[in-house]
Order: sequence, then structure tokens, then C-alpha cells
Amino acid sequence: MTPEQLAAEAMGQPINPGMMETGSFWIWGILVALTIAWTIKDRKLPLFGLVLIAATSSFWQEFFGDWGAYLAWNPAFDRLPLWGDMAFTTPVKPLFVPFSWGWWFAISIPLLVMLVRWLNRKFPRVSITAIAMLTAFPLFLAYQINVEGSSVANGWWTYDSIIGPTLESEKGRLPLVFPLLIGLWAGGFVALLAMRDSDGLMPHERRLGVAARPVGLQRELARVWAMVLVFQITFFVVNIAPPIIGRLIFGGPSALVP
Repeated sequence: MTPEQLAAEAMGQPINPGMMETGSFWIWGILVALTIAWTIKDRKLPLFGLVLIAATSSFWQEFFGDWGAYLAWNPAFDRLPLWGDMAFTTPVKPLFVPFSWGWWFAISIPLLVMLVRWLNRKFPRVSITAIAMLTAFPLFLAYQINVEGSSVANGWWTYDSIIGPTLESEKGRLPLVFPLLIGLWAGGFVALLAMRDSDGLMPHERRLGVAARPVGLQRELARVWAMVLVFQITFFVVNIAPPIIGRLIFGGPSALVP
């Protein structure tokens, strides 16, 4: 049997797949519309719009990280066109993944940035980095553990092999190393976005020369490029490279994720 046939037999039909498929398309589309409206109103891209673009453009990392984590998607999901079998990627690549990446990070990250900035005003002696690590890290960790459990239970995906410490539950065996990594990334990323200079620019925007661009289209395009760059690099280094390297060094063969 092929890996996809084995995965289909192991997971069966996914439960409530429309929550991820149809739901992701609708939420992503609404956020795009809001981004356009906000930009026209303020003549400036909102933070959620910048993150929406950056996260959507980074979706390709999902399938390489899945390979490293031995994660197999349910073959019943609609697939991305033009991207089938490829070395070091999980076999099934669901169509909704770019949209789910976009909407989830576009909602969660800006909300956490707002929370961190509010707490920083209340407790100015506490560093923004410390506040972010005390809020974004545990919230993302809790979310990821919950999502992993419910998704395995719903037959959306499964792990063919577990790396590192696990959480044993009736919903399945859940690896803890990957939720920990994304929690750490979220804490650092939120801290970066919460820091602003007197002109309202974030540290990565200053370093990448956004301030030198004239206010208007050129500056907003530079802000988009800066956000895409920092999102792609930080997410890959913290969340994607470790499982890939871990599997290459310590991992073995997999029936579901060759």
C-alpha cells in the first residue's frame, strides 16, 4: 500500500473537515477585505494585514516541517495544485494550509502584540520581551497542545513516529517539542513587533531601511517586504529546521511520511 492509502486506513474520514477547509477560505477572505479597507482609510497597512501577507507567503514551510515531525495529513482533504510528491515533504499537502496559516497568525499575533503593549504601559519597568514571553509563550503552547489533540481525534492528521517527550491522552500521543518551539517563537516574535520607536516603526523595519522610504506606497511595500523576510527566517529557524535536522540525524524510516 502507498503512504496515502496507509494514512487513509489509519485515520478514516476526517470529522468536520469544513471547519478547516471552508472556514479557512472564508476567514482569510474577510481579513483580506478588512486589510484593504483599513489601508484605504489610514493610508497605512495595519499590523494584521502585514502578518496576513507574511504568514500566507510562508505556508510552504509547513510541509517540510511536517516531514521532519513525521506528520501525515488525511488524504481526504483537497490538495494544493502543482505540488505533489517532493523529497523531504509530507505526501499530502492540503489546499487550505496557505489560508489557515494566514488567518491564524493574522489574528493571534496582533492580538498578543496589543496585550503586550497594554501590559507594558501598566508595568513600564518590566521589559517588553519578558512580558511577551510570559504571555505569548504559554498561550501558544496551550493552543498548540489543544489543537494537536483535537486534530488527531478528528482524523485531520496523525504522527507516524513521536520525537522527544510526549503527552499521552485518549486523543493520541502528542509530541511536546513542537508546541514548545512555536511557543518560544511566538514570544520572541510578539516582543519584536511590540517594540516601536518614536515614528512607530518596529526594530526590523528600522534595520531594513523602511524609515528611509518616503511615506506612502514605497514605505508600505518596504514594510511588507520587511515583515515577510523576518517572518520567513525566524519561523524557519525556530520551528522548521529543528525537526528536519532532528529526523536527518536521529530519525528512521516512516510508512506514512517516507
